[in-house]
Amino acid sequence: MGMFTGSGIQIITNINQCYMERKLPRFHPGAILREEVILAHGLTVTEAAKLLKVTRPALSNVLNGKAAISVEMSLRIAAVFGGTAEIWQRLQTAYDLQEAKPKIDKLKLKRWQPPKPKKAPANKAERRPVEI
Repeated sequence: MGMFTGSGIQIITNINQCYMERKLPRFHPGAILREEVILAHGLTVTEAAKLLKVTRPALSNVLNGKAAISVEMSLRIAAVFGGTAEIWQRLQTAYDLQEAKPKIDKLKLKRWQPPKPKKAPANKAERRPVEI
């Protein structure tokens, strides 16, 4: 079959859970779609593209990790193959976050701290009037 064993949407749910627990390296969700949905059902990329009503190149780009699974594509996948669009979006977001993290880590960003409030003057003579 594919990278994972099981059936249908349960595989995707298990994959998402494993990602959350950091048990698996992240795969582009397009690879999961290719292996666990399209190839597992004996479909060609052309047949799957027709079912999803997208062009073959558009689907191929997703399957090969060259394009993200958009919200619209997630809805199409859910409508045609079952499951939910949310699962595909969670997989895509988790992948995107993992891909972006090393770049952001290299920036060595520091958490912003608001400045400490200045102490109010002790007597009325030192206070300045506030203009409105």
